[in-house]
Amino acid sequence: MASTTETLLTALRSALADRATVSVRSTLIGVLGRAPSKTEISAASKAARKIAEDGDAVLISLLPDQAGPDAYVAAGRGGRSRASNYLTVDTDILKDLPCRVELATEKWDSVIDEGMRLTQQRIESNPMLSAFLPGWKAVPRAEIRLAEQAAAT
Repeated sequence: MASTTETLLTALRSALADRATVSVRSTLIGVLGRAPSKTEISAASKAARKIAEDGDAVLISLLPDQAGPDAYVAAGRGGRSRASNYLTVDTDILKDLPCRVELATEKWDSVIDEGMRLTQQRIESNPMLSAFLPGWKAVPRAEIRLAEQAAAT
């Protein structure tokens, strides 16, 4: 018999085959057919991290209004303002929301760096955003990785 993590890993991979962006929690609810426990949510997060570590998708955090029609909305007060984890292979989402990336492998670095560059341009060209985010500077993931390697040697 397969473990819960393996079952969720399979469910998340099959959901990603059908859609470009998948809600981790909604997929878990679909597999269980009920509200998940904290342990089951933890197992789903572990499975999602495994998929992201393998480079098959990027683990991101989105608010329900950013995630589109398949968004998971938490029950209770403030559910619309709570972010949820999603797995995505949609490069447009990654280019629009680079700072919400939770986990990605080197395979996705160029896409995420392009998103950071585009976000930096939007901030610099919008006076309102510039006023709210003074001194905000996107640091590309590739540069961070090179700095970490240089510090390690």
